[in-house]
Amino acid sequence: MHPHVYRPEIPQANRFQPNKVFLERADSMMSGPNGAVESSYIVLKGNIEFTRGDMHLYCDSAHYYDRANSIDAYGNVRMERADHLSGRSDNLHYDGNREVVNLVGNVSITKDDKTLTSSAIDYYVTTNTGKYSTGGRLEDPKNVLTSIVGTYNFNTDQAVFTQDVQLVNSRDNYVMNTHRMNYNTRNNVATLVTHTVITSKDNKIVTNSGNYNTVSEEATLYKKNGRQPKLFAKDNRTLEGDKIHYSRHKSEGMAEGNVRVNDPKHNVILTGGYGYHNEHTHVSYATRQALARVYSKENKRKNVKPDTLFFHGDTITTFYEQKDTKRVLTATNGARFFRTDIQGLCGYLKFSEKDSILHLYNHPVVWSDARQISSDNEIDVHMKDSTTVDWALMPNKGLIVEHLGEIYYNQLSGKKIKAFFEKITEYNDDGSDSTYTQLRRAEVIGNVKALFFPQENDSTYNKCIKSESGYLTIDMKERQQVEKIKMWPEVSGKVIPLYLAKNSDLLLDDYQWFDNLRPKAPYDVMTISPEMRAMISQPYVIEDSVSITEPEKKSGRKKAVAVEAQVTRDTQGTVATQAKVDKVAGRKKAIMKNTGGDKK
Repeated sequence: MHPHVYRPEIPQANRFQPNKVFLERADSMMSGPNGAVESSYIVLKGNIEFTRGDMHLYCDSAHYYDRANSIDAYGNVRMERADHLSGRSDNLHYDGNREVVNLVGNVSITKDDKTLTSSAIDYYVTTNTGKYSTGGRLEDPKNVLTSIVGTYNFNTDQAVFTQDVQLVNSRDNYVMNTHRMNYNTRNNVATLVTHTVITSKDNKIVTNSGNYNTVSEEATLYKKNGRQPKLFAKDNRTLEGDKIHYSRHKSEGMAEGNVRVNDPKHNVILTGGYGYHNEHTHVSYATRQALARVYSKENKRKNVKPDTLFFHGDTITTFYEQKDTKRVLTATNGARFFRTDIQGLCGYLKFSEKDSILHLYNHPVVWSDARQISSDNEIDVHMKDSTTVDWALMPNKGLIVEHLGEIYYNQLSGKKIKAFFEKITEYNDDGSDSTYTQLRRAEVIGNVKALFFPQENDSTYNKCIKSESGYLTIDMKERQQVEKIKMWPEVSGKVIPLYLAKNSDLLLDDYQWFDNLRPKAPYDVMTISPEMRAMISQPYVIEDSVSITEPEKKSGRKKAVAVEAQVTRDTQGTVATQAKVDKVAGRKKAIMKNTGGDKK
């Protein structure tokens, strides 16, 4: 005997009546408990189908509360809507008055290529929304999202997740972890509203606010509650700012507002109003009040602050030289720098880690203690280590000036100058120490002009020595006293008592003193005065360089003769200048004494 299949009593009834459920079919039906409305139901079994508007419910068995307009469905429960939404579960309860479907056990709701799964989901018919609170998962072609609590609207494709939220992107291999996230499956954009960590095998992003497009792999991240977003790049650099735009496919981040780029491997921190970093090319730059701080690992001893070199420029860039892993730092359109032992300025600056040379171009000036070196076009400063200046080279015209006090300046100029320095450390009685840099030697070639003020035994000055030659070397004692001067091949000069000296006798024609432009403190580098801007705006010419070791040779000219001048003090504190002329290849020696600048 075949079971009777029940059909609706009113086949022509309007199936789209508000909140009305229709029993379309069942293999068997029997009366259940009959009492109160909420407890009276009909027992249905086999191939059961209900309809509610465009929604169809299928199951193996059910309790149909026809008076309460609700259903309890069991076994192979299936729900389908005309908009291609379908649901699966072990059991289901439908409240027709509230229009809520409670699906329980192995629940999944799918629309197109998006699937919401959980052990229990409440589905709201009128808004086409599914909610879970016991842990669930939303999967689309791009991402898989899991959380403890979640809501997904199948009309707007908008999801809200809270508690242990995780987004996994298997295509680009990264994971987002947060406490709350909004996500849209239509544009695949995750909206980040609280502390979020995005981790991949290459890098990490930390932010409290922002939007992440998982299709284009571009993110815009914002400062929130005083905390900036931060990119931990795969080359171990970090990028922070009030706002960061990050492109995973381009491996680059751009930041605005209180930007900080930290390169701990090379001990460099860049700050500015705008910053950029590329993880692939390793290029970083900062602009809009850009500042670079290069600090010393060697000085990271206990209770000792690192000796930091501060750089400022319109734009500061760090990058690796081609086919090399050595860093290069450049500062453009007006550069200034400060460290306790050295300060300077120029139009354009370049520092190469490969050769440890600081290249300064366009009217550079460098100060160390009471000394200033300057050039119209170029100064190269070599760092022996991260805390010590070893030498400085002016390959195309230079000037060295040392302020002795009052109106007295030692001055030395030439076509090419190389100065050598020594780091001096003095230890104090209290156990502390102080470090400063002293000039030890200078080598000058071409158009040499020198003006020195020898110090008497009583630490006063009563004369100056003014001389010119083709070549010069000078060696200095401690406390910057002249030890030996060597000038050749032809020397002219004079000794001038100060009481007879005119103002013009106290300065070389090339004399320049830029102390008013000198940075006096680390953050002084941030200010570029109109005077400095005017100076670096002037044109400059780089002449052909000449060798500092080979004497000048001209056709038909005799071989160069070396003149060695020895400056010594007598017991009365006077200064005698003794010159010895040595002819080359064992020729007889001629002795010349010069006390007033005239040869005898």
